[in-house]
Amino acid sequence: MIELKNIDVQFKTENKEIHAVRDVSIQIDKGDIFGIVGYSGAGKSTLVRTINLLQRPTNGSVRVGEKQLLNLNPKELRQARKKIGMIFQHFNLMNARTVAGNVLYALRSSQLSEDAKNKKVAELLDLVGLADKHDVYPSQLSGGQKQRVGIARSLANDPEVLLCDEATSALDPKTTLSILELLKDLNEKLNLTIVIITHEMEVIKEICKKVAVMEDGSVVEQGDVVSIFTDPKNPLTQEFINTATHIDQALEKLAKHPSLLNLDQEDTIARLSFVGESTNEPLISSLYSKFAVSTNILYGNIEILHDTPIGNLIVVLSGSPSQQQQAIRFLESQNVAVQQLEHIHVDQKAKVVPINREYVI
Repeated sequence: MIELKNIDVQFKTENKEIHAVRDVSIQIDKGDIFGIVGYSGAGKSTLVRTINLLQRPTNGSVRVGEKQLLNLNPKELRQARKKIGMIFQHFNLMNARTVAGNVLYALRSSQLSEDAKNKKVAELLDLVGLADKHDVYPSQLSGGQKQRVGIARSLANDPEVLLCDEATSALDPKTTLSILELLKDLNEKLNLTIVIITHEMEVIKEICKKVAVMEDGSVVEQGDVVSIFTDPKNPLTQEFINTATHIDQALEKLAKHPSLLNLDQEDTIARLSFVGESTNEPLISSLYSKFAVSTNILYGNIEILHDTPIGNLIVVLSGSPSQQQQAIRFLESQNVAVQQLEHIHVDQKAKVVPINREYVI
């Protein structure tokens, strides 16, 4: 459906040349919800704007459907862009127009009759849950309602693709979830291909089927969301995952309150990660019955990603070193990933971190 191939974007200023996107290739299937995550300045918004050529790439090719967009003349490109809707972080509504007027504006060049346009506007507002806001002005709406108007407007020309550029960043968590639920519903009802740009892995976790992680203009890792969450390879991806699963926050609290760890010399702190059927097994109780290793659970979390349970525990294992090693090998044989941790002090700051890593405070 969408294929970005070897995309480069460079900007020249008086003083320097900025390489915003570096040799990025991404393929997005029809009907998919694809996320691109990265911190500010990673190049993700620039990359996504190449999909509708709001940003022309310096090098590379852009295909949407059967069309190579860089080969289109201006008139053909205008027509192609009508099938690519876009919503923004700050809504971009016209305050002097009503809700209906904002949506109607997107149909200004449509060949539909006025009655057909008005009917379509009413249908779109009903679709996004704003049927009762037809004659209301944007200043009278909440942030979530404004974004729903933006979504309705983006759907006016029956797009096949919807680009969402930090579309929930200005919203509170509860409203964010309601907008993501709406997008999922539209994806299913309209077979709409959705591309989401965000700096929050929570958003990716809630809605996306596949994800690409960007840093310094490059894609450092990409794949389906379950695989990325359960086995992230890149340090930046691991950082995003730990934040989204609240592991970082848990480790930080444990470091600040060492009494919670209550460690004897031979005890082991460990993070246990498990996927799918492993979440249903009574593995923790088995450690004591099989190996006389007791387990103190300090933190636990289970996520459901696309009907796949993903769990994380932070535990203290107590028993002789040989018993603990047997217990760890048993867990690994049951498809549980075991990451041993340690409680350290660096520059007078306490941290709980994986063993054998570089410690950065």
